[in-house]
Amino acid sequence: VDLVRQARFAGAYTFQYSKRPGTPAAEFPDQISAEVVKQRYQYLADVVEEVAWAENQALVGSQVEVLLAHGDGRKDGANERLSGRARDNRLVHVGGMSADLDAGRPLAPGDFVTVEITRAAPYNLIADTVVGVRRTSIADSVAAGEIAADGSKPVARVALGMPGLPALG
Repeated sequence: VDLVRQARFAGAYTFQYSKRPGTPAAEFPDQISAEVVKQRYQYLADVVEEVAWAENQALVGSQVEVLLAHGDGRKDGANERLSGRARDNRLVHVGGMSADLDAGRPLAPGDFVTVEITRAAPYNLIADTVVGVRRTSIADSVAAGEIAADGSKPVARVALGMPGLPALG
């Protein structure tokens, strides 16, 4: 727990230990009770949340670059926003998508945007202002409908005119 506080983790994947077949620790005497495991886990999770929220709040008012993605934010459609990841992998929800930044196509997964962080939560950042855009060819393809942002629509295959063999059997 002291390490979490000193290192100022912006997030951590934590889990409760559970016995697994073939794991030597599962056979040790004097196992910790499930109640103690639960209490320790909750204490660690609370400290991680406290530190992560403080670290995220420190970014309010700053600008960060975000790679927009598909499906990172569960409520993106309902909130008319896109979400993505900052360079340090923090989840950033980006609003203000209606602004016509350069009279180009709408923003799409695969684009990089520079945003101003307006709010923070323990596990994500919220940006209501897009201050810059760097478009990418993959996002151009997503926006044009050539490929789906979630990978559900396969990319058309290119035939090279190579001769084939008939299937046997």
